[in-house]
Amino acid sequence: MALKAYVLGKLDQMLSTTLFHAIAELGQRALILCEPADTYLSLGYFDKAQELVDLERCKKLGIGVIRRRIGGGAVLLGPGQVFYQLLLSKREVPFRVEEAYRKLSLPVIRAYARLGLEVEYRPVNDLLVKKNQRKISGQGAGDIGNLFVFVGNVLLRFDPDMMAELFALPDAQLREEVRQSLWENIGWLERELSESLDSWQVMETLLEEFRKEWELEVHFCPPSEAVERAHALREEMTSLEQLLEDTGRSHTSIKIREGVYVRKTQSSKHLT
Repeated sequence: MALKAYVLGKLDQMLSTTLFHAIAELGQRALILCEPADTYLSLGYFDKAQELVDLERCKKLGIGVIRRRIGGGAVLLGPGQVFYQLLLSKREVPFRVEEAYRKLSLPVIRAYARLGLEVEYRPVNDLLVKKNQRKISGQGAGDIGNLFVFVGNVLLRFDPDMMAELFALPDAQLREEVRQSLWENIGWLERELSESLDSWQVMETLLEEFRKEWELEVHFCPPSEAVERAHALREEMTSLEQLLEDTGRSHTSIKIREGVYVRKTQSSKHLT
């Protein structure tokens, strides 16, 4: 059966996060390609919000915060990022998480190559620029209903300075260290290629590469019932009750990319 591919362009009102949850709840296998029209912070399912991000600072800066229902780290979403969101039946995906990430990353790696940049998979969930090992795509996955959901982003542009402002950190020195580490370890297409790219070009390239793996039935509008459900989900997923839910995780460091962390208790980066 063909996979429905929703090529949606820019989405506001946090639909770039809530819509894939809604479509997954409907039990529909799909590929969604979109770009956030708004800027907001998306927390991973296991993130402990009050330890990881400064919610008051986010509010002051007008940055909304949402907690998604799959894994991966905290991500600052906004224009200049193209998201790919793959919703598959569990039998289509390798049982081992790392194998699933590796397999599902392949169309994205090929798309980056066609756009002019060689990237590689770094377990568990990052894509890195080969020449300098900067992270250029963060990915996350998890089960929603009966489906396995795999999401990631192609960074055309990114704002490390804003991201550094949003973490919960004890002092200005540590915030500056996080900011510098973000600049050192995060890449984006316009930075790496020294040229401007169009988000529709990126979506078209991703679509063509995913089509090599699945038969796709392309649509340019999402199901109305999914949009309605997505708006309701936004209220739930941005509520303080959901944001402050205790996951049992403790954040003693800020993860910049796979293998690079900044400790919150002292100014020292370390590799694992």
